[in-house]
Amino acid sequence: MIPTLRQAMATLFIAVAAITLLSAYARADVATDLQALNTQATALQSYLEGVQLNADSTPLCGPLVQADNMARDMVNSITAVDESLAAPLQLDADVLAGIEGLSNTALSLANEALRLSVDLQSLSTGVDMITLKDALAAMLQLSTDIGAMADRIGEMADNILVMSDNIGLMADRILLTQELQNRNVELTINSLLQTQTNTLALVSVVEDSSYDVDFSRLISEGELLAVRMGAVAFSPWRLDDQLAAVRDDVNVFLADVQSVQDALSNDSTMNTLDISYDALIQLGNLSLMLTSLAGAVDAYVIAIEGLQAFTPSATLADAMHSMLMMSADIGSMSNTILQMADQILLMSDNIGMQADQIVLTQQTMNLNVATTQTAILGAQQMAIGIIAARSL
Repeated sequence: MIPTLRQAMATLFIAVAAITLLSAYARADVATDLQALNTQATALQSYLEGVQLNADSTPLCGPLVQADNMARDMVNSITAVDESLAAPLQLDADVLAGIEGLSNTALSLANEALRLSVDLQSLSTGVDMITLKDALAAMLQLSTDIGAMADRIGEMADNILVMSDNIGLMADRILLTQELQNRNVELTINSLLQTQTNTLALVSVVEDSSYDVDFSRLISEGELLAVRMGAVAFSPWRLDDQLAAVRDDVNVFLADVQSVQDALSNDSTMNTLDISYDALIQLGNLSLMLTSLAGAVDAYVIAIEGLQAFTPSATLADAMHSMLMMSADIGSMSNTILQMADQILLMSDNIGMQADQIVLTQQTMNLNVATTQTAILGAQQMAIGIIAARSL
């Protein structure tokens, strides 16, 4: 009997030690991965800072293509780290500092791209059109991939947050990181928008194809989703199930948005696009639909803050996890819509004819996405605050 009891106690001790070590390794691995990503991003920043576009640059697009290859490698590296994450994770200062470093570097990269677009403008009258066209295509691709990098960083940060089991202990530090990220995202979007505006001002060519039907369908489905979200009457005893249902609904719609993007990406390998005025209007309306979802999320924040004091802790913990996952999916949705707009821009040859409408559409989309991101940040701050306050 005594040897058996000792054996059981030893087995329990080993299991606890193993779990503790695995948690420490997971935390160390994430911090190490983030440090490696920061090193890679800093190398790209240093390369871009050394690029000078002038009349002596031969070929003119060479440095831009090299920078874009590095940016794509960076996107792939971030995606690989994101896909390797596994719950539960524990946040610490090193992990949050790594996220902040990537966010700051993404902004620096966007600013470097803006500088290079100004250099291209100054060269527009001094180089032949073929050389300039290649450089413009490389410049647009670089700005798109830097934008994709910023999106992947945000999505990875959201996933780390969702998978973390010590949010309450790190709540204040997390909120500071999120505020910095939110500010950097807005500045990054503005820099990339100006980069593309500068580039578009130099273009004067044409081409055709439209995704009006797909965009119209997504707009209708998104508006219906916003209506369903707004019709939910929360109960403190069913809050977890209600938010889980909304979370699943949002996730299904995200998959639909991503399927349209996948189709667009597949088409881009074999075809060029005719970008019509109507398609650009639909893109703007697609981003406007996001603000309807953002409005529903804002209403959820108000409702949940009123109910949380009457909601059992177990119910509230599951509900806040669904809230974090839902807000992350809406963030991914807004990123995907921006990426579709960038993809259409890259595939189009009639940029010159539609340049004014393209710039107007991008300004509208960025404003709507910023509104959506603000709502997402508010939802995440509310969830984190409740988790911390109730020690969930």
